[in-house]
Amino acid sequence: GYQLVKPGDLDRLLAERKAAANGRQDFVAPRPFVKGLPPVELTRVPAVDRPERQGQARRLLDAYKLASSKEPKALLAREKEDLWTNLVRRELGELLDILAADDASRLASYLLRFGEQYTWFGGLTFALDGYIGSASESRSALIYLEKLVCLAEAVGALPIEHPEHGRWGENIYTDVDKVISGIEQELGVSISPPEGAVFVVGIRTDHGVFHYRHLNAIYTAHILSALVPGAAAVAEYGGGLGAVAFYARRMGINDYTLFDLPITNIFAGHFLINALGSNAVTLFGETPRNDTVKVMPFWTCRDVAADAFDLSLNQDSFPEIDAGLVGLFLKEIRRTTRALFLSINHEAQSDMTETEKQLNLSAMLKGDVGYRRLSRKKYWLREGYAEELYRVSK
Repeated sequence: GYQLVKPGDLDRLLAERKAAANGRQDFVAPRPFVKGLPPVELTRVPAVDRPERQGQARRLLDAYKLASSKEPKALLAREKEDLWTNLVRRELGELLDILAADDASRLASYLLRFGEQYTWFGGLTFALDGYIGSASESRSALIYLEKLVCLAEAVGALPIEHPEHGRWGENIYTDVDKVISGIEQELGVSISPPEGAVFVVGIRTDHGVFHYRHLNAIYTAHILSALVPGAAAVAEYGGGLGAVAFYARRMGINDYTLFDLPITNIFAGHFLINALGSNAVTLFGETPRNDTVKVMPFWTCRDVAADAFDLSLNQDSFPEIDAGLVGLFLKEIRRTTRALFLSINHEAQSDMTETEKQLNLSAMLKGDVGYRRLSRKKYWLREGYAEELYRVSK
């Protein structure tokens, strides 16, 4: 028989077949399973439909419309196509139609259910995505569990295992609730994800349902809280849903600004408003407060005062953006950041468009006298990523 496949889905299926053929996906969770595969399954939790979602959608639409009207005259602009311009055009057509119609009811319904179907791209959902290399739920559950154990090892809740002697292959079989309780004890805060904010696929625990992006965000927020005091101001470029901002707030960092695409800000604003409450989030065009998460279009970093932030962060996005725009972002980070820049990114330089490859941010910064690298290490929670900390100077 035959099966009709959309062009975007065909690309994904071919990529999965290629990955499976050369065995690279076997290294997504490089850990010994000496006692066989742990009994872990994924569970789905729908977003909770609340009456206030209609008003939230209206806020999001107003912010998007204002941003769209300002973008043509923005001083920062993309010079070329990049991964995200292609993604928006190919994968978010229904959302673009809703935005063009200025329909708050349809937007509320769309956001309520977004993620219920598999999406190959990550960053905008807590659903199954292309990270695992397939839509296999059993494989996804196993890898999510492995990343939870990585987080526990990173913060000291579990000991690091030694291949030469002693404890080996035990951590992955530790009761998940004991692992989470240990992490919370080390961090001094609850790490339970917000309930009902958006659709979630993850591993069920007594502390909530955890997607791998929750775990990434918890780790990064922990690093931020160790680097700057709670009263610090933090900027994140390309923050996706805003999960790091959510957990940073748990850890005492309330003055947080996200700079991203206007369409991405719809997803971030939606998640954060439902996770933190309406008064904890400021959208574009609204009066900002220092104690809110501010969700802003990317070009508004030019409007920020010099030395406004103690630390700026980029995680898993600059490599996917047009090189000219990233260069402008790095210039603005130097101007607006008093102390530190934290980068958590891959360096694979794979194809981004038909003519452009993804960026190696570390290589870009080597020749920039405004960035002095203080440390470089492998990122704890995801293979193929480097965690680099830079001292920013003028």
